[in-house]
Amino acid sequence: MRLTAVSFVLLFAGSAAVSAAASPFGPCDIGFATAPASEEAAACFATVGRNHGLMSEGVRRLEALIATRPDLPWLRFYLGNLRWESPRLAETAYRNAAAAFAAAGDLEGAGRAHAALHSILLRLGRFAEAEREIVRVDELARRAADPLRDLRVALLRAKQQRLQGGDMQRAYAAILAARPPRPLERAYPLERDTLEELANLSFELGRSHEARVWYLQLSKLALDRDELRTAANARYGALRVLVEELKELPRAELRRDVEKEARNLLDLAHRVEHRELAGRAHLALGQLTHGREAQDHLAQCRADMVTPADRVSCLHALARLQRREGDPEEALRTLHAAFDLSRPGQSPWSRADVLRERMRASWDALSREEALAHSEAALDWIETIRDQQSGEAGRAGLHSLWAEDYYWLAGRLLQDREVPGNVAEAFGVIERLRARALLESLAAARAQPAARDGVRHERVLQGIARIQRRLLDPDLPAPERDKALDELRKLEIAEASLRDLLVREGQTPAQAALPGAALLPEIQQALAPDEALLSFQIGCDEGPWGDFGGGSWLLVVTRGQVGVHRLRRDRVALRPAVELFNGLFERRDGAEARPAAGLYQELLAEGLRTLPPGIRRLILVPDDALHQLPFAALRPSPGALPLAYRQDLTTVPSATLWLRWRRQPPQVSAEPLLALADPRPLGETGGRPATERAAIFNHPVPLGPLPYARREGKAAVRHLDAGSLLRLGDAASEGFFKTADLQRFAILHFATHAVLDDEHPDRSGVLLTAAPETEDGLLQLREIVALNLTGRVVVLSSCRSASGTMLRGEGVLGLARAFFQAGAHTVVASLWPLRDDEGAALFDRFYEHLARGESVAAALQAAQHERAAAGAP
Repeated sequence: MRLTAVSFVLLFAGSAAVSAAASPFGPCDIGFATAPASEEAAACFATVGRNHGLMSEGVRRLEALIATRPDLPWLRFYLGNLRWESPRLAETAYRNAAAAFAAAGDLEGAGRAHAALHSILLRLGRFAEAEREIVRVDELARRAADPLRDLRVALLRAKQQRLQGGDMQRAYAAILAARPPRPLERAYPLERDTLEELANLSFELGRSHEARVWYLQLSKLALDRDELRTAANARYGALRVLVEELKELPRAELRRDVEKEARNLLDLAHRVEHRELAGRAHLALGQLTHGREAQDHLAQCRADMVTPADRVSCLHALARLQRREGDPEEALRTLHAAFDLSRPGQSPWSRADVLRERMRASWDALSREEALAHSEAALDWIETIRDQQSGEAGRAGLHSLWAEDYYWLAGRLLQDREVPGNVAEAFGVIERLRARALLESLAAARAQPAARDGVRHERVLQGIARIQRRLLDPDLPAPERDKALDELRKLEIAEASLRDLLVREGQTPAQAALPGAALLPEIQQALAPDEALLSFQIGCDEGPWGDFGGGSWLLVVTRGQVGVHRLRRDRVALRPAVELFNGLFERRDGAEARPAAGLYQELLAEGLRTLPPGIRRLILVPDDALHQLPFAALRPSPGALPLAYRQDLTTVPSATLWLRWRRQPPQVSAEPLLALADPRPLGETGGRPATERAAIFNHPVPLGPLPYARREGKAAVRHLDAGSLLRLGDAASEGFFKTADLQRFAILHFATHAVLDDEHPDRSGVLLTAAPETEDGLLQLREIVALNLTGRVVVLSSCRSASGTMLRGEGVLGLARAFFQAGAHTVVASLWPLRDDEGAALFDRFYEHLARGESVAAALQAAQHERAAAGAP
């Protein structure tokens, strides 16, 4: 089911209230008598009918007027609006309206009629016909010299792309590029459609917070215009967001909130006679309730829904109910009927829903071989839709919405781990999910972009730099900051689309083919005798509708064995536990010792007890909240030494990427080190030295110099010597770094401030000196990924440089990941605030050990031991 959201409240008061007042159409009759040919006169009948629950009466009145005045096209147009829930009748009304507008020479009216017809054809699944309507709207807007032509066409194309599972990121960018900087107060329908489409695209791309903001704006706009049905649609959008939150964290109290919101929506739908909206509310309630009540809701869902895609959602939910109630065979029969409705040419989303539920039912009703085949088909279809999206963020965000299917399947296989082949299958399923966008970026790293598009991309980057130079000014007034951030957002979306275009155009077919997920035997063969790989998958014990959610598991892999361990805590319990531990750990007062022991026992103890003798190195593949957990600080008991004292630890985004890096060891370089330390970024005061190496982009603060970072850089060069290069202060510039031959150096060391933006990860970066003037001094993710850092070791001596936005399945979107995308073999980064003096002391010891020939992991472990022995936190 594809249902979210929060609970913004719709307030109905005054003239907006659903009323039993006599003659609510009275003002419409007066308006029509005064100006029968005006749009306002016809619109009045539709508005009253939609908002007062008088749709049938509105239709009757408009049809009577059309019978006496067939020459008035707006009557036919708004008759189509009232016929919306009967698509074929609406189609006829809009076609008649378009012909009447054309006969009257009204180009604008004809364009709006064809735009409405486009939406109806999409609802009917007639996509080729709908595409032709876009061409007609574009031509009419051109002939009318419509200044909003680009926006009108962008909206139609976006809706078609969304419903057909096309490139939604590019569609989103096109709308924002065409949208005027100020709200379209004189073109309310267009502004309404713009907000609705931006909200829907944001939701489908996995950007729930952004979708919530757009839905809230849509609700406010509609209520200001007394458009209660539009406001109700916005409320449904908000319900979809809330349901998505429930899927991610299926907590009992959140489930109750969703049910309450769905019942409120059902009541509202009845009050405004919104049949389809009522059907969607019944859909949600049918999945939240049980037994006869659930069956009744889903029966009413099927009765209320009009389009095949919506009816498929009802059948999909019914099949889930049948499976939950112990009848998987009946569930498969229901899904067969749904599959016929979601045939090719209909919604790819509906087909995905059917395939996903068929996967679950097949494991209870069919043989293992048949269930595996159905599971493969479901994941393949999900990934087909995902691969249509442009931009890494778009693909990763969309994929995260379906992460629960991977967790469910892997968990189902591991439940029967004694069955031969199930553990290896489960390992492969989760590897298909992990860091997929990162793997794609590495596979595409050698694409050669077209020169034309490369120039356009560079111009967009220069525009971003100009705006960010202003934003890095802590004294920029709030109104100017808001305006600059809005401009920046548009440029960022254009940049992401161009970046993806450059990659796709420059790829050969071989580069475009994504390497498959690593197989478990391959991992075992690549491990050294003293290594173990610990692969976590953190799902939910119970799904959003009360059935099995996949659970949380640990796979412990060595050369000779594979251990499977069910974790006692799932995602719902682990997220707050990790957050609590991190808060205590950051205090640096020893209060974290007891929870560190608790997490060790829950996450590691059983798995480590089963390790064969001689295992010294652990390769950790974390998941979900564990990406933010400092495993090195966990300990068997409150008084015991942390894990980092006993074994070398390496953290990797996925086993597939680890295998890739294992097979491609770091390259030999002419010089050991390039260090950039204490640069002078925009906004630096030059006054009091800074104690921590961080800054927040949206709320810049005056930055002080980093004197210990200078000592750190000098110590690194002193230890490694032999041609190492140190750039301090003004010499540590963005321009220098981007034009330097970075392949000369084995290690790239940054001792700088970091800029973090969890809401917009691409804005995060490391601060360098802003030189030349075309640079803003902020080496951001979008610029880092374009570098060639193949085989390099990158050291980020900055605050929280390993943190970022966590996305289900994909992992952490942040600085460390960007350097991996650029080809780095190893990244040393921190999850915590880093004091300037502490960073200098730690990396002094680190480079001393590295100079002795120790590995990066061993040198870091030794440096941490020595600093702890010296009393450092």
